Amino acid sequence: MRKAIKHFFSSAKTLQWFVSLLLVAGLVGEQIGLWPSQVLQRLEWLSYDERVLSRLSYEQDPSVVIVDLDERSLQQVGQWPWPRAQVATLLFQLFEDYDVQLVGLDVIFAEPESNLLATQWQQLRSQFPNLPETPSIASGDQLLAEVLMSYPIVSAFFFDQQPQQHSLSSSTGALPPPLMVNQPAEQWQQVPIPTPARFTSNSDAVQPYVMAGGYFDNPLVDSDGVFRRVPLMQQWQGELYGSLPLAMFYTLLGQPPIDMAIFSGGGQLHLEGVDVGGFYFPTDPNGAVLVPWFGERNHFSYISAVDILTGTPPADALAGKIVLLGTSAPGLMDLRSTPVGGVFPGVEIHASILAGMLQMAFKHEPGYSIAITVLGLLIAGILMTLFFPKLRAAQLISISVVIAALHIHLNLYAWDNGLVLPLASGILLLVFMAGWHLTMNFWRESSAKRQVAEQFGRYIPPELVQDIVAHPEAQDMQGQEKELTVLFSDIRGFTSFSEKIPPAELTTVMNRLLTPVTKAIHAHQGTIDKYMGDAVMAFWGAPLPDHAHAVHALNGALAMQQALSRINEEFQSEGKQAIAMGIGVHSGVMNVGNMGSEFRMAYTVLGDNVNLGSRLEGLTKNYGVKILFSENTLAQIQQLAPEQFIYRKIDRVRVKGRTTPLTIFELMNSSEHASAQEKAQCARFEKALSSYEDSNFNAALEQFQAHLTEWPNDPVAQLYCGRCENYIDSPPPTDWDGVFTHKEK
Repeated sequence: MRKAIKHFFSSAKTLQWFVSLLLVAGLVGEQIGLWPSQVLQRLEWLSYDERVLSRLSYEQDPSVVIVDLDERSLQQVGQWPWPRAQVATLLFQLFEDYDVQLVGLDVIFAEPESNLLATQWQQLRSQFPNLPETPSIASGDQLLAEVLMSYPIVSAFFFDQQPQQHSLSSSTGALPPPLMVNQPAEQWQQVPIPTPARFTSNSDAVQPYVMAGGYFDNPLVDSDGVFRRVPLMQQWQGELYGSLPLAMFYTLLGQPPIDMAIFSGGGQLHLEGVDVGGFYFPTDPNGAVLVPWFGERNHFSYISAVDILTGTPPADALAGKIVLLGTSAPGLMDLRSTPVGGVFPGVEIHASILAGMLQMAFKHEPGYSIAITVLGLLIAGILMTLFFPKLRAAQLISISVVIAALHIHLNLYAWDNGLVLPLASGILLLVFMAGWHLTMNFWRESSAKRQVAEQFGRYIPPELVQDIVAHPEAQDMQGQEKELTVLFSDIRGFTSFSEKIPPAELTTVMNRLLTPVTKAIHAHQGTIDKYMGDAVMAFWGAPLPDHAHAVHALNGALAMQQALSRINEEFQSEGKQAIAMGIGVHSGVMNVGNMGSEFRMAYTVLGDNVNLGSRLEGLTKNYGVKILFSENTLAQIQQLAPEQFIYRKIDRVRVKGRTTPLTIFELMNSSEHASAQEKAQCARFEKALSSYEDSNFNAALEQFQAHLTEWPNDPVAQLYCGRCENYIDSPPPTDWDGVFTHKEK
């Protein structure tokens, strides 16, 4: 079993797929609640906040106005709490002087107001018993109660969720009438609507006189302290009580019975929304709505409370408006953290919810959002697992950017249509998958490059290795037919040379000989095929394509001879014998690739043209020259670099094993370094050779002999003098084609 597991993970691609699927499984498991992650939840909240900010409409609802107990009001009237008579005056003026439609109080009058006048009156009665029992002047609580019962005013109270600190008996004040609900309590009580432990409401001197009330606390603040959702209802002792915005909206409609959209699924009841007088508000299972943000702080119209008291605004400024009485003063601590601002007045949150009810502008996170998210993660994750390993870094990054943009676009499209779908999980999956596959693709590509570099580094120059690593598609290790140029070289008389050297020193001498020769080949983009004792085999045109392979091969041959000249100078200075080297170069179609057995492979060339290159190297001994190349190589030279080399035609031959004749040439030098003598030697020789090929052996003999008077050490001219003398004595057949057949390799 362990061996099977080890074999399974031995493949980089298998490991890449396995970890990729683990990433998908991890995110899917988080979404369905197997291992909830606070980090992902925070990212989801952040993405929600960014969507809120990017889609703020800044369209003000003119029907909702905030009368603000601001710093200026507190400075001019006095610190809060104000006398109840002052509050009563403020409310009275809102209805009588400004004709508002409804007022919601975002403040609590939790304790009866201390009546200093009544206390003083009782002290006075103790001295004058004949005085009436109570003064004829009403108290502040009485004045406020009269206003509350005379106008449509919705009061506020506070629910507390912490039973460990408070008991039921610690609740203070009296609650307003509960909501009327069409569904039986036995049904909605199974829904996880928040259930508080205590409440704080208005005192008994005030609360009985209001027509409705709503709480202003939020038990569902996210763990990062940000207000994003607020429950519309909480249940207390078998009754439902609405939030302050819901209570105001409920009162505006005449307090109709509420319908709760409760559905059964998976053996449980789920709350999906609330219908108030035909207005449907989608909720989460806890009965909470997402706050419909319209703008940043001060989006709604604010009027200072002191301005109402002094009658500053025009009489029609608030006619028919819905008013929220609350505070933005920092000292009263009604400031909250929200997606649209870190310091946001609580009263404006109520205004936003109320405006959302009036405009039916709530966003909704549907119950099926988890199913959509899980399905999307599975499909996207599997597709990325299958295709990301095949992509290059630029392609992977580009496709990831496109996928991210598409995911965000579709999510915003759903948002604009009222649906809130998870965003961060998809982005996180994409980031994880792209990062993982980029890392693994880079690692696999680096490993492949190292393998290529190791494989070819012994045969070709480092510059070519870098090219192959940079463009792996340009080389193919599999056997293929290509037109290449092959070179064979061999040291003349190496056996006698090595006999004069101690065996222990021979290895050093070989390294001194082959190292500069190899450098010369590499310097001209050649690939070393193999070393065969003192012989070297190389080729041009693979593994990287080289359209000038013949030119580079001849330059490499000249460089090898120059390197040998420098080596001979060193050898002679050490008292060693100078050596000579013959080189044969031939171009043609050859089979190139990794060849060998399961035990050992080699990147090499095979084919008849390879053998012919070897034959040319052998012919250098027959003609006494350093470098021979074929007519095939000449054809490429004439096409690409006709003036680059000085060469002369040597012969038309049939080599052993072939019947087709081949014209061979001696490479004398490059045009750049050739002397006038070398150019003249080539011209004189080819003129004599022309006479020979025309069967004019007497004239040819004279011309070769004249050639030898200037270049007496030309072995090829000497060879042709002997051939001419032989043919003068024994003329060839009349159909003689000038081809010389070599019967030995």
